Amino acid sequence: MSFAKRNGIHWLIALLLVMALVACGGAQEGEEPPDTDGTTTDPGETEEEPTEEEEPAGEEEPQETGEQVTVRLWMQQDNRLVNAMQEIVASFEEAHPEIDVQLDSYPFAEYHQKVSTAFAGGDAPDVFWMDVRIASFAEQGALMPLDDLITQETRDDFLASSWIETQYEGQTYGVPMHQLTEALYVNTQMAEEAGIELPQTIEDAWTWEELVDVTTQLTQSSGDQTSVWGFGVQRQLQDWSVLPVVYQHGGQVLSEDLTTATGFLNSPETVEALAWYGDLFTEHGVIAVEPIPDGFQTGAIAVFQAPSTFRPVLDTDFPDVEYTIVPMFKDAQCSVMTGGWNVSIAAGTEHPEESWMLLDWMTGEAHEEWVEASGYLPARQSVIESGEKFQEYPWNIFMTQLQECAATRPAVPEYTFFFDTFKQAITDIAIGEDPQATLDAAAAALDAELGN
Repeated sequence: MSFAKRNGIHWLIALLLVMALVACGGAQEGEEPPDTDGTTTDPGETEEEPTEEEEPAGEEEPQETGEQVTVRLWMQQDNRLVNAMQEIVASFEEAHPEIDVQLDSYPFAEYHQKVSTAFAGGDAPDVFWMDVRIASFAEQGALMPLDDLITQETRDDFLASSWIETQYEGQTYGVPMHQLTEALYVNTQMAEEAGIELPQTIEDAWTWEELVDVTTQLTQSSGDQTSVWGFGVQRQLQDWSVLPVVYQHGGQVLSEDLTTATGFLNSPETVEALAWYGDLFTEHGVIAVEPIPDGFQTGAIAVFQAPSTFRPVLDTDFPDVEYTIVPMFKDAQCSVMTGGWNVSIAAGTEHPEESWMLLDWMTGEAHEEWVEASGYLPARQSVIESGEKFQEYPWNIFMTQLQECAATRPAVPEYTFFFDTFKQAITDIAIGEDPQATLDAAAAALDAELGN
């Protein structure tokens, strides 16, 4: 399925299909909505010096030395993230004055469609953020393979789990920008008043039964009205937050080769796990089906499942909220979702060398700076081990889970279809539909799509 074997019409049609799908799917990256539209850095192009002597007629004018090259970089739009990236771009341009970086950003809800449209129109950025959808774009030959550029030393420095979403058919099409995982944010005052002991290690993490007990205690209802929900999830009813429940119970959603759902998504283990999760909404009533905006920040949610990037939001915008971070709940084993943004290069870039230089700088030289400014977790062992920060509370909770309990989403070209199908299934279960019948139907739909 290489790019060389595809003709232009096939590639364009396939990308337009991807564009149509990605507009419906996607999980939030845990950031607040930005206040501004796309941000662009000043290209800062320099003019060429005029020649003092006229070239003889008929001879080709020699190339000027020091010619500026502009590399276009796209990323998710968020004020804090864009500000951090602008600092990294500035340091890169200072180190490489011959390269100008044009930085543009787009809201997450429309980001993947923007990328798809750009490729379909022949106007793709040189370097851009890409998540688990790497496989979708790599299948169409839209991404440049990076294996020949990534040294073994660099590959070994990254957490092994961080490479999974960058792979397609044995080749690497992205380099991890960072890592991300979730934990539980607990309203400290509510927990203290209820006499609830808060775990601090994976070994002491709440079991499923303990989570139900704790969140039931913290739920405050009168009749049909609930003033405080015991539990809430930032990425409500999405694969990012629900798949770990399946894995904790020993279930799977797809076969090992990612081609079959029947026998996995509707297996006894997966059905039991998602039936338990659905009971949080129906039988136990500790979580609302509809998300509650700023529910944890305003005291309407007592225990909130969210990524590490939620912490700077609380500290900056809600400094009066007292919270304690505890590990994710577990069943037979621990499991947390991992992943985040990777950085890819367009296969058709006119500046492959300069694009790689920028990508390598962002994910290497500037990795520690990016992690510090963004709230994301490091993906490189050298940064994790470089100081005490990530061995101290609360970062140690995220990092221990990342290293010992990592799970990933299925990196298939049909990921957006998987996302939508899984989300609909777990939503149906949360409102009381039969888990087995729901997952049987979802598995059949996925088999039909994966079989194409």
